[in-house]
Parts: sequence; structure tokens; C-alpha cells
Amino acid sequence: MKRSRGFTLVELLVVIAIIGTLVGLLLPAVQAARESARRSACSNNLKQIGIASHNYHDGKKRFPSGGYGTVVGDKTGWSQWVELLPFMEENAIYTRFDFKAPNAVPGSPVDFINAGSNGSVAQQSVLPVLRCASSNFLLRGSSNGGNGHPVPHYFGIAGANTFGRFTSTDQLATNGSGWGKTSNRGMIPNCRRAGVVSPLGVEMKMCTDGTSKTLLVGEISSGIANAAGGAKQDRRPGSTMGWSQAGWGNAGHTSIGHMNSVTIRYPPNAAVEGQDGVGTNGWHIYQYGNCPLASEHPGGVQVVFADGSTTFISDMIDMELLTLMAVRDDGFAISQ
Repeated sequence: MKRSRGFTLVELLVVIAIIGTLVGLLLPAVQAARESARRSACSNNLKQIGIASHNYHDGKKRFPSGGYGTVVGDKTGWSQWVELLPFMEENAIYTRFDFKAPNAVPGSPVDFINAGSNGSVAQQSVLPVLRCASSNFLLRGSSNGGNGHPVPHYFGIAGANTFGRFTSTDQLATNGSGWGKTSNRGMIPNCRRAGVVSPLGVEMKMCTDGTSKTLLVGEISSGIANAAGGAKQDRRPGSTMGWSQAGWGNAGHTSIGHMNSVTIRYPPNAAVEGQDGVGTNGWHIYQYGNCPLASEHPGGVQVVFADGSTTFISDMIDMELLTLMAVRDDGFAISQ
């Protein structure tokens, strides 16, 4: 009886090598397909935010502000995300917040997050629409060992620092102690500043540069490296405070801290950790005003404009162009 011949060791090694080569060729394609799906989901989140913002404007004739309820006296209110809850199918969360509690005691206001059960509501509530699938960030902020409040991956654009043709310092606060620059010339001001901008939010007619050319929200879903190439650090505005907290301003508005919005000052994914506005000075880490837009998407970040359209912005974008896109009324013509 003739026996069937088996594989030799050489033949087996050749087959294994061929399979390994095919897997090596296929894996990058699979990873690229997965990232494409995650990037599409991120874009859809921003689209939903844009739609919710427009529905909000239809009802209230203004876009949501990043500083509702902010009062003079170093107290913070609630963010644009809280305002948008009913327009993002999260009314059940919205109705649990107590908006009267911060001023329940006449003459003795408290932070929104510390009033009544507001802190507990915010800490327990996770909003999927505010999370990018490509991000490596933990769900919650860095306080209490990472058990703090959920921190979003998307931030309102409050305006921009001066750059290129844009030299106006109108509504631009220069903060000490590493807080950086804070503008209220964007679509989502970070706090109520009396006499500076409508405390209830920006009306569409105030966007004289055009809603299709003015940024509304951008993503900060990745950490920021320093110039020496060190490990990326979480420098999101309000990274220990969570999604519900508004921007902060002292009585004289000489110090303005960001929470859920950002003033554009650096290019996307720039290695500027430790620089002004992206610093590490004590408790000021809560209030980074100029953290660059950042993501784990290769080559750039995603944004939504004031007209509700979304796009991908390259890390190599001209900084003057990005600056002008972040300001609603600079008066300069731009081409995208």
C-alpha cells in the first residue's frame, strides 16, 4: 500500500511565511478601515452637535453660550452642553439639574456644579455624542484617580488670539499664571462678561463673517506633547471639571478660565504642552485657555462650522486661516 506524502519542513515554513506576509499586508488595511469608521462616527457626532445648536437657535434666537449662569464673584455656571441637552435627546438629564440652586441663598451664590445635586447628576451622566471613538482618553477626568466627571472630546470655539492679519485685541483677555489668552469673539463665549458679549449667547446675525466660514465646535480628543517629544498630557479645558461646568471669570474679569470651550492660539496637534495657555501651574491646569485642537485621527482634527457643516482640518493648516475661522466678525475674506 502506497503512503501519501506529507509536507516537508521547508514547505511548511514557506506556507507560514506566505500567510504571515498576507496578514502583514491585510492588517494595515483593516486598521485603516476601522479608523475610517471611527472618524466617520466622530464626524457624525459633530454633525449632531451642529443640528442641535441650530435647533436651539431656532427656539431661542441665539447659539448656546459656554457660560450660562456665570456670576461675578468667582462663581461658575453651566456649559453649552447642559443647554443643548433637550436638543440632543437628553431631556431626562436636563430636568434633573436644579438651575435655581446656585442662587438659592440671596447674596451668596455658589458654583452650579456644587449646588444641590447638580454635581451628582453631572458625574453620573455620560453623553456618547461628546465622545470620539478614536480617543484614548479615560471616560472621566483626572481628579479623584480618574473617577471625576466625564470630560468631553469636543469644545466650543470661543475665539482666537491675534495672528497675521487679525490684530484686534477687542474682547481678548490676557491671563496670568499660565492661563493664556481668552477671547469672546467666537461662536461660543466661555463665560458671561458684562458689556463684552451677549451673556445669553451669540445671535446668528452677530456672525458677520458667515456661518459657513466660522467654527462652532472642534475636537480635543488627544493629549498634547511638548517640544521635546515627551508623553502626551491631557490639557483639555476643564479636564478635571467635566462637561457641565461653565467658564470662570473673577469679579474684574482680569482672569478668565476656560472650561468647555477654547481660544485658538496654536495649530492642531501642536507640540506645545507647557507653553502659555497649555501650562502646568498648580490648580490652573483646570483652566487651560489655549489647548490646541487635537485628535488621534492621522493628520488632523474634525470640526463643525456654525452652519452645521463638518470638515477635517489638516495639522498643516495655515495658522492665519485657522485664526480667522475661529473669529465670527473679523471682517477678513478667507478661502477654504
